[in-house]
Amino acid sequence: MDSGAEVVFDRASRLASRILETPIALLSLVDAERQFFKSSIGLEEGLTGTPLSHSFCQYVVSQGAPLAVSDARAHPLLAGNGAVPDLRVVAYLGVPVRDGEGRVLGSLCAIDHQPRAWSEGDLADLTDLATIVETEIALRRVVVERQLLIQELNHRVKNLFSVVGGIVRMSRATGESASALSDRLQALSRAHALIAPAIHANQPAEAGTTLRALIGTLLAPWDSEGQVWRIQGGDLTVGARATTALTLAFHELATNAAKYGALSDDTPGARLSIDWVIGDEDLRLTWAECGVEAGGAPAAPAGFGTQLIGLTLQGQLGGTVETSHDDNALRHVITIPLSALAH
Repeated sequence: MDSGAEVVFDRASRLASRILETPIALLSLVDAERQFFKSSIGLEEGLTGTPLSHSFCQYVVSQGAPLAVSDARAHPLLAGNGAVPDLRVVAYLGVPVRDGEGRVLGSLCAIDHQPRAWSEGDLADLTDLATIVETEIALRRVVVERQLLIQELNHRVKNLFSVVGGIVRMSRATGESASALSDRLQALSRAHALIAPAIHANQPAEAGTTLRALIGTLLAPWDSEGQVWRIQGGDLTVGARATTALTLAFHELATNAAKYGALSDDTPGARLSIDWVIGDEDLRLTWAECGVEAGGAPAAPAGFGTQLIGLTLQGQLGGTVETSHDDNALRHVITIPLSALAH
């Protein structure tokens, strides 16, 4: 609404006027209060729209179907419309113009000052022109979505480089092995594959993944048949930023479990259970390693791993981590605000 004239839409109106041989042709966009002439042929200069009291196009939009009127002066609904005396609208033919989701945005119409019996050919010609307009609208949307996609990719790549740079610096400062650093980067790569923006002409870029898919992807290397670990919890969508933070934290917990806990070959019969409850404001997740004896495994990843969990779950997501270890189980109870997980 209220955008400037554009050649491609003016061309559609000119063709409609020429093919149907009418003095007026309009591409009209309609909202709840008025109609706006995105393009027009044959109207007085400077007239860019009218209130709905002077609109036939509103009925094309509300009904989502073509409207053919031979003589509005004798029409029971339109005879009192202000467009009849003020704009000299007598004969009217309008067809819907839709967006990619099928919503009617407005009407492409042809208008005559004299009574006229519209033919099937007139309707077919105008419908073809409206389809051309719809194609142009769809192409413009694709261009906008591609630009948004590029911006999103740039944003994520910058964030990822920042995260990787921080991990490399901290890993080097703590003297960790190159293999440990490589494992973290591979975990990030797997998580990034889950949140890579999707390229669809009719849909926005994908914003994130689900908590279940994220944890399942990170734990997949340790078990393929669900005999060592299980996941329980309601479906919860996790945003791109939160996905990166959770990936780093859960990777550290999984690595610790693979070395000393439920995922280790040295603890036969042990089992990892991950379940969560989604509250009104927070997610409460319990990471429980059953069958792990106290004293046989550290309660949390050592050194850099502990720092990384603190930076991600607490520093970036504003969550808390409570760890307990009894004679037969190691538990991490993680609480994170839902608002932080959405981003």
